[in-house]
Amino acid sequence: MLRLIFKIIIFTYLSLFCNLIFSQDDIYSKFTKRADISYTSNEYFKALNMYKDLYKESQNKEEKNYISFRIAECYRNMNQTQKAESQYLKVITKNYQNPLIYYYYADMLQRNEKYAEAAVQYEEYLKRVPNDEKAKVSKVSCSLSARWIESPTRYVIENRKELNSKESDFAPAYASSDYLNIYFTSTRPGFHGEKINPVTGQIYSDIFETSLDKKGDWSKPVPLNDTINSPNDDGTPFLAENYNSMYFTRCKVVRGIKLGCQIYKATRDAGEDWQKYEIVQIANDSISVGYPSLSKDGLTLYFVAKMQGGFGGNDIWVMTRKSRTKAFGNLENLGIEINTLGDEMFPFIRENGILYFCSNGHPGMGGLDIFKATKNEENEWEVENMRYPINSSQDDFNIIFKGNNEEGLFSSSRKGGKGKDDIYSFILPSMEFVLQGVIKDENSDKPIKGARIRIVGSDGTDLDITTLDDGSFRYKLNPHTNYIYLAKKEGYLNGKGRITTAELADSKTFSDEIRLSSIKNPVEVENVLYDFGKWELRPEAKKELNGLIDILKANPNITIELGSNTDMVGDSTSNFLLSQKRAQSVVDYLVEKGITKDRLSAKGYGKSLPKVINGRNAKAELFKEGDVLSEEFINKLATPELKEKANQMNRRTEFKVLTTNYIPDVDEE
Repeated sequence: MLRLIFKIIIFTYLSLFCNLIFSQDDIYSKFTKRADISYTSNEYFKALNMYKDLYKESQNKEEKNYISFRIAECYRNMNQTQKAESQYLKVITKNYQNPLIYYYYADMLQRNEKYAEAAVQYEEYLKRVPNDEKAKVSKVSCSLSARWIESPTRYVIENRKELNSKESDFAPAYASSDYLNIYFTSTRPGFHGEKINPVTGQIYSDIFETSLDKKGDWSKPVPLNDTINSPNDDGTPFLAENYNSMYFTRCKVVRGIKLGCQIYKATRDAGEDWQKYEIVQIANDSISVGYPSLSKDGLTLYFVAKMQGGFGGNDIWVMTRKSRTKAFGNLENLGIEINTLGDEMFPFIRENGILYFCSNGHPGMGGLDIFKATKNEENEWEVENMRYPINSSQDDFNIIFKGNNEEGLFSSSRKGGKGKDDIYSFILPSMEFVLQGVIKDENSDKPIKGARIRIVGSDGTDLDITTLDDGSFRYKLNPHTNYIYLAKKEGYLNGKGRITTAELADSKTFSDEIRLSSIKNPVEVENVLYDFGKWELRPEAKKELNGLIDILKANPNITIELGSNTDMVGDSTSNFLLSQKRAQSVVDYLVEKGITKDRLSAKGYGKSLPKVINGRNAKAELFKEGDVLSEEFINKLATPELKEKANQMNRRTEFKVLTTNYIPDVDEE
């Protein structure tokens, strides 16, 4: 496949290291050396078959171990991760003396989603090569990957089976402004037949075209003409200038150092077939370049190369020009924020200036991962992994978008595909935020039909909705908005709530049960507790009273009485005095918090108003609805535990509405 060809051409520092070690070995048979020539010429498919035959025939233990290692390397370079994993383990069990076997074994485990095992093997490698920064990043990636799979992003992906074959299909590009035409790269039988590439073991790649009909079906892909497709590897198209210009990569496969890739530009008249092409002059012929992407204005060309001034393997570079008619110049590496010791490939610059690319050098899930890069206020790139499910443990690369919409296509060799590389679609569904709930009577626990809910948002929303027969309501919210909602019903106190969608990164349904209190009945303020014989408010009581403050603010025209009740223990006079002081402590706290004193009065009832069990309390099943927890009732209870529970329910603070026509001062909140 073209991505593998290009990657092989310019070498990674690790594979180059291996070649330097083993090409110097003079103790093996001439047949093994012949296989090595194919291997060092990057003809991995050819070399693999030679090594397999040699392994069966060799009687030299050391040579067999060496051949076994080379077989693992061939599988790895051909992207056959399952076979490579098994083969590296076999080499390790033979105690083969090269630390890179642990690194590559870990790499294959990671590619095969065995993250915990991979982390152990990276650690084994780091014991032997402690300063390898790439291995350190890979070890961290293992724990990140597991977390990303557990918490996926909202992207929805789908294998586009109608585009894919049993071979490699990748690097899609939109070929029309309506996104109904697609070009892509494939190693299926194409324009020049079925000649096998000795590097990959696949057919030389061509660029194919397909289009979407009115029924929503993709046409059978057909190869482009011989202006574009050659006997070599051709692919990674990018269309520009009203889709009448196309940049693409062509890799000429020749033994050894003559293997190379270049970027070409093809042109056509509107409505016609491709007519001519030319090389885009970027570097001298000894340097391979590929994977073109052009900015919307046509003035900046992004591409991939390994050349002086880079940071490791393949780097992303740019060249600029002053107009579309000028040649590109001003070669520049995108810098250390983008490029790493590993490989950065397949750049795609969106219309909004966001750069997408793939890399195996940044922390990722295994193989190539897709990354998103944006410029910050200091004009520096900030890189973000696209995470699962866009990324997987295998190679994920070459993402493209439908303009500024959060949908498009990308390529992946992940499990479950139709071929070796497949084309996938992705879309980010719109986030949906909903406020739903039910309004109930505080005392009876029954739903309130026809209650009104006023919803006010920071985006200018201001509307009323009405509850249904079952007291329920539902409203669709807008993103990035703060809301206040107020529930009203004649004869009830208003209820109030707040929600925000401002910082949410995923859809969410807010559920609320709003309980409205009748102005005719006392309302208990729950959990207003005191130490025995004391009237000072405890910290948890103050927290509960903040809810009462919200009620008073939501109902600015009411005045209330704060009534404190005691249990049935002790004499009436002492309980009355204690309850009066407790009620006053509540009033004092509310005034301290900004509630006007004119709206509040304190009343101690001692033990003169025993608790009456209503619908909500009856659900606890200790007492039935209508029970009055008087001293006589409590004394008849069967156990001390029930008596204490009843006394505890009697120790309460309640408020009741005195008037509903209070006129607040203009300065009062």
